Amino acid sequence: MSSRYRHELKFIVPLGEADALFSDLLLYCDYDPHVTENKSYEIASIYYDTEDLRFYYDREESIGYRRKVRLRSYNYRGEATALFIEIKEKHQQYVLKKRILLRSMDILKTFELHDHIPLEAVIAEMEDCPEAREIEYLHNRLHLYPVVNIRYHRRPLIPKFENDMRITLDTRITAGGDNLGMYKPEQERSIIAPDLGVFEVKTNQSVPTWLQVILRRYNIGQTRYSKYCLGVDEVYGRGGRRWIQQLDSLEKKPPETPGSNASSDSSNGNGSSPQNSGKSHEVGEGNDGVSTMTRTALEYSHLSSKAVVGF
Repeated sequence: MSSRYRHELKFIVPLGEADALFSDLLLYCDYDPHVTENKSYEIASIYYDTEDLRFYYDREESIGYRRKVRLRSYNYRGEATALFIEIKEKHQQYVLKKRILLRSMDILKTFELHDHIPLEAVIAEMEDCPEAREIEYLHNRLHLYPVVNIRYHRRPLIPKFENDMRITLDTRITAGGDNLGMYKPEQERSIIAPDLGVFEVKTNQSVPTWLQVILRRYNIGQTRYSKYCLGVDEVYGRGGRRWIQQLDSLEKKPPETPGSNASSDSSNGNGSSPQNSGKSHEVGEGNDGVSTMTRTALEYSHLSSKAVVGF
């Protein structure tokens, strides 16, 4: 288990500049030793949330203190090497990530068969520790569901001269619902334009001068980006409307008989839209309008002229 406070700075980067950017960064960094031959590895996560998507709306409404709970697998395809359950908390500009290495990788076999992992199954694989008790408490109090799967490729760097700093570039970011599964990439949906990546600096100290110079050189602007929230929007519609409808239908209908093919992806407009803090939210009608991938590119393209100076 581990936990640490840090800053997380996020940027949207054109992939056409990524190789040149990394060439400059490698003057001051080395690749993470866990990378494969293509200098990256795959990450897959299941995000858990309440039935009314409390964690989603906390982030969308910029609540000062918020958190996420996720199950994360590294290099899962063919040779999963690590499986963690994590709580990620944000206190204003500070981020605290607590994580527990699960005792067994066997839970991935269950996931491969059933396409999702209930949090109860994860709790059964945790060693007893304060973080484990916190996750169990959250689940007992909030009743968390597996909502969305996020999968992507990461190019990770470790600076040579700065301790506790990591630099990463995430590409091919896709999302799937709990009924799709991270083992079925053909059913997953992109949540970022194919020519863009998410560049992150994670540190518990100030941004070093050499990195500031490189970011200015490439005119990279800092932005906000949530893989989880964009994944919910893409899979369930803006604001997670179809998630609420799907959950309502599961709670109200009797169990389906074998061979039935009822759809849980209703978008007839009669389901209740989620509410949080007394606010109403704009909800999309699926993918017949502007997709999340296109919206991401539109929302963040104007930020490229703003170079980061520090925090």
